[in-house]
Amino acid sequence: MTKSLNIFLLIISLSLHGNSYSQADFDLYPFDTQEKEDLFYSLLNELRCPKCQSSNLAGSNSPISNDLKREVFKLVQSGKTAEEVKTYLVQRYGNFIIYNPPIEPRTYVLWFGPFLLFCIALSAVFLLRRNLSK
Repeated sequence: MTKSLNIFLLIISLSLHGNSYSQADFDLYPFDTQEKEDLFYSLLNELRCPKCQSSNLAGSNSPISNDLKREVFKLVQSGKTAEEVKTYLVQRYGNFIIYNPPIEPRTYVLWFGPFLLFCIALSAVFLLRRNLSK
């Protein structure tokens, strides 16, 4: 009985601590308007952390992502649009920083490679089945 009570109290204390931490994030970035705040958090979800590679800026706590969060905050506060912020960060970090890079010759493999591999695999399966049925 006491073991389950201890586990319950631990879960409660961790959840309360987690809520206070998420509130601290909002206090770090005070905004003039709700639109700027919405734009900022939208960009944090759209931009990739250069260090983590599989996480966006919102989900990363690495030093580089914290620097980028501050940079995005300054750009949004100065009145930049989402496209202007993304353009600035792409110029600085390359297309890797955004999840949906533009379709251009350097990114053809990224955009069309999976489709090409799928077609090759489908052709191989078709040829194998045809050869086995003979």
